[in-house]
Amino acid sequence: MNLLNSIGNTPLINIDKNLYAKLESINPGGSIKDRPMKYIIEHAESNGYIKPGDIIVEASSGNTGIALAMIGAMKGYNIKIIMPKNMSEERKKMIAGFGAELILVGDGDFDGAIALRDKLCSDNGWFTTNQFHNKLNIACHRYEIGSEIVSQCMRAGLCPKLFICGTGTGGTLMGAGTAIKNSFPGVEVWAVEPLESPVMAGGKPGLHGIQGIGDGSKFLVDLTFINGIVHVSTSEAIEEARLLARTTGNFVGISAGANSLAAKKWLATRSLKEDEVAVTILCDRGERYLSMF
Repeated sequence: MNLLNSIGNTPLINIDKNLYAKLESINPGGSIKDRPMKYIIEHAESNGYIKPGDIIVEASSGNTGIALAMIGAMKGYNIKIIMPKNMSEERKKMIAGFGAELILVGDGDFDGAIALRDKLCSDNGWFTTNQFHNKLNIACHRYEIGSEIVSQCMRAGLCPKLFICGTGTGGTLMGAGTAIKNSFPGVEVWAVEPLESPVMAGGKPGLHGIQGIGDGSKFLVDLTFINGIVHVSTSEAIEEARLLARTTGNFVGISAGANSLAAKKWLATRSLKEDEVAVTILCDRGERYLSMF
C-alpha cells in the first residue's frame, strides 16, 4: 500500500445535534483536495497526457497546491503552484516543503493566478489539472465522497435533509450534492460563501479570510442546482473553528468552521426528527491557519 491509497474513505462524524460532517482533514495531505488531485492525475496518466518528470501547474488558494505538491513528490512530477500572496504562510511553507515551486500574485487575485497558469501552460506545453473548470473535479466528488456519504448515512439509519458546504471550485458541492440528491430526493443542497465576497448571491468579490472558498467566481457551480446560500463572515468562521477544536476535539480550518456554522444556521430554522440530519464537510486541518487564529 502506498500513501495515495490512504486518500478517502473518511469517517462521517457527529459534531452537533442533527449535524454530521465528513472528516476530510485526515487525508494524508490534510484536506479534501487530495481526492480530486489524485483522481485527475491518475486520469491524465492513464490517458498518456503526463509522465514522471513533466511539469504540472495549478492556481490554488492552498489545499489543492499542497495536495498536488504531495502527489508530485511521490510520483516524480515537477509542480508549480500559483497563489495569491495573502494566503496563509503555513500553506506556502507546506507547498515549498514538498519541493514545489510557489509563484505569488496579488492579494485575492484568483483570476490573475488562473490567467498566469493558462499562459505558462500554453507557452511551454505544460499540463494543468484545471481544477476550476475540470468536470473530473465534479465526477471525483460524486463517485467518491458523495457515494461515501450515502453509504454511511444508510448504514447508520440517517436521512440527510441538508448537504451544505463552501465553494471554491464548486466540485464538492456539485459532485457530492448530486450523489446525495439521487439517493435522498428530499435533501436540500445549499452553498456557503463569505459574507465579504457574496459572488453567488450577485454581489461583488471581496477580500476575506475564509481561504479555500469564495474565490471570486461561481466556477463549476450551477445555481439552478442549489436550494440556497448561507453567508458567513471571516470572524464567525474563525470563532466556529475555535469552538470545534475546544468542544469536539477537531482542530480544523477556517472553511470547516464556515461550513459548520452555516449548517447550524440552517438547522436553527428547522425542526428535524432524530434521524434527520444536515451533512457538511470538515475540509482541512487547522495547523495551516495558526498565524490567522
